[in-house]
Amino acid sequence: MNMYDWNKYIYEIQQATSKQSEQIRLLEERIAILEKQIQENSKPTVDKIEYHFDQLKIERLDGTLHIGLSPNELANIDDLGIPTMQMSNVQQHPPSTLNQNLIPTLNNFVNQQGPEMIRSLSQKYNKPIDKKLEGDMIHDILGQIPNRIAFYEKEAREKHQFTNRPELESFIVDHIKKEIYHSLQRFMETTDSEEGEAT
Repeated sequence: MNMYDWNKYIYEIQQATSKQSEQIRLLEERIAILEKQIQENSKPTVDKIEYHFDQLKIERLDGTLHIGLSPNELANIDDLGIPTMQMSNVQQHPPSTLNQNLIPTLNNFVNQQGPEMIRSLSQKYNKPIDKKLEGDMIHDILGQIPNRIAFYEKEAREKHQFTNRPELESFIVDHIKKEIYHSLQRFMETTDSEEGEAT
């Protein structure tokens, strides 16, 4: 092998090494990008879900369920994604003697009928709800029953005349049951459309 052949051979080796180095650099960059994407995707993220409707607000997937915001209160709230502690101050009603009678009745209704309502509406609207979210929704509804009783008691006394206590209690229970069902129904309808917009 003469000198020219040696120079040509060394030049080809240098070219091949340079090409391989460039390929390695590109692969390292791609690996770094993929690792970054994996890290970002592995972080648990729950998109904030906001629903603008009359009687129910589900603020987060892990379960803050607000029933019974009136249209006037909704008009005064620009961002329904405010923290739960602030939201709990939106509507506070003093304790009522009706609470002692109606809370057990409504708690039984929510515990017995709530999961079935959620599952039925979930199937109807093709909106999967896992057991944890279902439990959180039930828990949040139960926590708001005293305020809803007080709200409807006040509304009943201001707008309706009841001749006896059983009529008043029946009015409150019926309205809260309807409110819970319609609120869950609106949640299922709204969730599909907002998730569609987010994707």
